[in-house]
Amino acid sequence: MKRPSFVTGFLLSLYSLAIAQAPAQNKSSWVYPGKNGKLVYKTTPSGDRIMDFSQAGYRGGGVALPTVPVKRMVKPSGKDDTELIQAAINEVSNMPLVNGFRGAVQLAPGTFTCSGALYLSASGVVLRGSGSGKGGTTIRMTGPKHTAIVIGKKTFASDPNDEPAAPDEPFTAAQTTITAPYTPAGTYTLVVADSKAFAAGDKITIKKPVTDAWVHFMGMDNMKRDGKPQTWIAKSRSLVMQRKITAIKGNQLTIDIPLADALDNRFFSTPGLTVSKLRAAPAVTDVGVEQLHIQCPPLESSYGNAPYAGVRIGGNDCWIRQVYFEETMNTTVFAGNRNTIEQVKITHTYPNLGASKPADFSFEGSENLLNKCEATGGNTYFVWTSSLVPGPNVMLNCTFRGHGSRIQLHQRWATGLLVDNCTMIDGGIDFMNRGVAGSGHGWTMGWAVAWNSIAKTYIIQQPPGAANWAIGCIGSREQTARLFDSSPILDEGYFESHGKPVFPQSLYLAQLADRLGQRAIANLGYASNTISQFPNKRVQPTPPLKTAPDPVLGADLALHRPINSNQMRHNLRQFAGEKAVDADPATYWATNDSSQRATLEIDMEGPVVINALLLSEAAGMGQVLEYKVEGQVDSDWLLLSQGTTIGNRKVDQFPAVTVWKVRLTILKVNNYAAIRQVGLYNRK
Repeated sequence: MKRPSFVTGFLLSLYSLAIAQAPAQNKSSWVYPGKNGKLVYKTTPSGDRIMDFSQAGYRGGGVALPTVPVKRMVKPSGKDDTELIQAAINEVSNMPLVNGFRGAVQLAPGTFTCSGALYLSASGVVLRGSGSGKGGTTIRMTGPKHTAIVIGKKTFASDPNDEPAAPDEPFTAAQTTITAPYTPAGTYTLVVADSKAFAAGDKITIKKPVTDAWVHFMGMDNMKRDGKPQTWIAKSRSLVMQRKITAIKGNQLTIDIPLADALDNRFFSTPGLTVSKLRAAPAVTDVGVEQLHIQCPPLESSYGNAPYAGVRIGGNDCWIRQVYFEETMNTTVFAGNRNTIEQVKITHTYPNLGASKPADFSFEGSENLLNKCEATGGNTYFVWTSSLVPGPNVMLNCTFRGHGSRIQLHQRWATGLLVDNCTMIDGGIDFMNRGVAGSGHGWTMGWAVAWNSIAKTYIIQQPPGAANWAIGCIGSREQTARLFDSSPILDEGYFESHGKPVFPQSLYLAQLADRLGQRAIANLGYASNTISQFPNKRVQPTPPLKTAPDPVLGADLALHRPINSNQMRHNLRQFAGEKAVDADPATYWATNDSSQRATLEIDMEGPVVINALLLSEAAGMGQVLEYKVEGQVDSDWLLLSQGTTIGNRKVDQFPAVTVWKVRLTILKVNNYAAIRQVGLYNRK
């Protein structure tokens, strides 16, 4: 069961009071300036520490995004402009590199219609509009499903939108093993068996393989869903951290970026934890997308059926800045390394339909920075991480608004994420164990930090042998079991100064200044590392959704929850499953003619106690002849009630139970079913 462990005392309307008190900030004990002004780090009993995140971003952090001169201008043709723009991009792509850049393609003010993706496949090329606002440049997406802009080498004819950045290759002739029994997270040093094949300046991979022993230690070998075992991470996979050797002393290697995960030799047999020299693969670099409005039609749809995505970065040291994405799904993807997305805004008119959520910003590479970005929309993940992605990755000074949306790190052990001075006043920040959710996502995140952020809720859990932190944050703390289980309640991560911001204001900016000086902060557009640089602290919550408490049963706990349904009459959105939980008596979920079996599944988005349900058919219908209702309890389905008719109002009561999902199955119907309401209650 979800259990509040701490209520901050700051209601949403009192956030400004907390900010007004900011000059009296506490000092964090985990990271703070010492007497000489340099940052001091506290360690865990095992020697782990919060990592230095400052090398996230373009060119390794603290480097201003360049302004590249225009080489070609393009005006709207009034027809499909895809080939016209691509031809200009190709022309500039064939120009010689001068100081690392070829030039920019400038799109004139106006609206360009594009029915396919635009590919930036050569280094040093920028696609620039004339502004993302009124009077600027709009790319209007039409045609078949595609991503608006793809950065990276176009080598796969089947689906180039899914192409990752070109990987470096391990040079196995120069390989050694890590011999230290335990190497803490956040450290810069590795003790290896033999350093003779390595030299300062070498690029290396540090490989942590997935083993049965480690999976068991993480408690991820006992997951079952509907009675079937779930695989967390396949043993063929590894967490791979790319680093550069800066110094060698005996068999001790010093690396440029700290480890984003601890390395515990107890769980790894021969060859175990390895260090290999890398052969650098050619990659697209120094590509930018700027000052554009990318627009697609507003669609009331699930993200799996949505036709258009925004930008995929499959290169390294690239950027997106001052781009406004309207209605795109799974909008931006960091599939490369050392990239920056800055001042990007995403809006959705309709909430995503269904329990599966898209991501506005997706971290699939390392050393990436999200800076001064915004997203507004319901039932989405504002940010997620792909599996086995090591940090540092950083979200700085971002604002997210929308009911049912949150930062919930998503898949199978990513590490080293910083959520720094971000505000999501309607949603939550979750560093957690997702259990069998998805396809067995399990522990999603380790060594993550939420710093001086504002959220409605926090679920910050402590993975075995790892740590997560929430420092100086404002919002309600919650404790829960792993998703779909009722027990045990998992241990919390480290909370410090909860409800009151800490000093320094931004951890990332403090680490950047500590490493490179104050000029590095200015290069990112910050005059100082103070509260005045973070106006998103005063963001107002989204207007509340409509409610309809029942006079007998009380508050309806199913309202506005995500819905999965296997039928929708004539495939019309006006009959979608969401209409049964929208508090509108004039709308309803309807099935197709003569369908004798249909299901509607409500995702409670957490453990919720219920003991009653209310079913209601649309006025004058009375078509249902048999039904059953089940609840998902401890990753399995429990029958809650069943009946033969529903009519205008049918109330079923049962012993209190903690559920994660509730499923209504129509077993027999005369013609078609039209369900106006599925209400769930904890009747006192």
